[in-house]
Amino acid sequence: MDQLTPSLSGLLAPFACCFRPEVFATFCSMTAAWVVCLGRRCVSRVWETTGRSASEDHSKAFRLFSQAAWNADELGRILLLGLLARLVPGSRVYLVVDDTLCHKRGSRVAFGGVFLDAVLSSKKHKCFRYGVNWVTLGLVLELPFRRDRPFCVNLLWRAYSKEVKGAPHKKKPQLAREMLGLAVRWLPGHDPCVLADGGYVGRNLLYGLGEAVHAIGPVHPRASLSRPLPPGAPANRKRGEALGLTPRGLMGDPAYEWDRLWLRLPGGKRKKLDVRVAKGLCWYPVLGQRKIQLVLVRDPAGEWRDEMLLSTDLRQTAEEVVLAYCRRWGVEVAYCESKQLLGLHDPMVWSSKAVQRAHPMAWLVGGVVVLWYAQAGIQEEQARRHRPWYKHKVSPTMADMLACCRLHLWRHWLENEPEKRQGKLDWLLEYIATAA
Repeated sequence: MDQLTPSLSGLLAPFACCFRPEVFATFCSMTAAWVVCLGRRCVSRVWETTGRSASEDHSKAFRLFSQAAWNADELGRILLLGLLARLVPGSRVYLVVDDTLCHKRGSRVAFGGVFLDAVLSSKKHKCFRYGVNWVTLGLVLELPFRRDRPFCVNLLWRAYSKEVKGAPHKKKPQLAREMLGLAVRWLPGHDPCVLADGGYVGRNLLYGLGEAVHAIGPVHPRASLSRPLPPGAPANRKRGEALGLTPRGLMGDPAYEWDRLWLRLPGGKRKKLDVRVAKGLCWYPVLGQRKIQLVLVRDPAGEWRDEMLLSTDLRQTAEEVVLAYCRRWGVEVAYCESKQLLGLHDPMVWSSKAVQRAHPMAWLVGGVVVLWYAQAGIQEEQARRHRPWYKHKVSPTMADMLACCRLHLWRHWLENEPEKRQGKLDWLLEYIATAA
């Protein structure tokens, strides 16, 4: 199945500038095959899905990832521009940084190591797996047909490697800052806000951020907070008067009143929270003299854990800060979908360049599918699972978008060249029968 539909071909056309013409043709075929592939998405299976394995050498599929000259960051930039033009109204752009573990085997796998698997771990039991740890930067989307939940499309990624004596090394927040710097340069005239969890909210990510770039995430419970420098302070003075309370101390101090907040969740529900807001503080070791606000959140019903959130945007209300931080959960869903639906774990490659390109194809293809569905797929025939007992399913999900794109591609391929339809059906049945 190596034929792109007009709508998908038009969506991939801007990527042509990143490749040589013959490499771009292979990239397009592999992208379409990645969508419709049944079974594990190892490179050879995806190439088999193109239907060209009998007539063309499969080595060109492997060379696409291991040797061809192209830059994944440029693909992310072009995808970002397409998403902004169609799905991000206004100037406020939410970016999210996080990391996930891609399971791998083999001592020769580039960037491989033993890392904590957050998905399989709990507070009491920590699970470690061998694999490649990916740090990603994604764009948070509110799709017009799914207002009840945020979607995240990962645009940039870096493979994290453990420190080796004598070799250059970057920590995860430093890799995230590197990608954030790229994204900010691609967003002139926008108001980007980066969302991160407690593992990233620190000096390596936040120090020296431009005033136009904001950040929201959990502050360290024992952060050394201070008041801003008073006007007329000596030039050699670097920080203001210490606040005397850490965020954890502010959370438990009875001298401060709790305000009641009714949070309007995206699904239409309302949630009652208690909040404390402290504006105009400084966290000098991390942000220097830049002022921040703290939003301390407590759920009187005990359903949500206590949160101590930092925001560098003093104009935001407590509700806006909490709702913005809730958008960060979209990246966790994106990780899950890329592993379950798009084969993030599957490519059996080991060289440095191949690892950095083949596995993230799951995120790139997922972003293309979301953009295609929002632009054209929502008007196409939808592929539905026949489950009449499932009466309250909210759709479309990522699985629905992928199924719609797969159906669209299969139908176009079968209906094109009617004289070859029987041969195509025979090939398709054999292909389905061999899917693992």
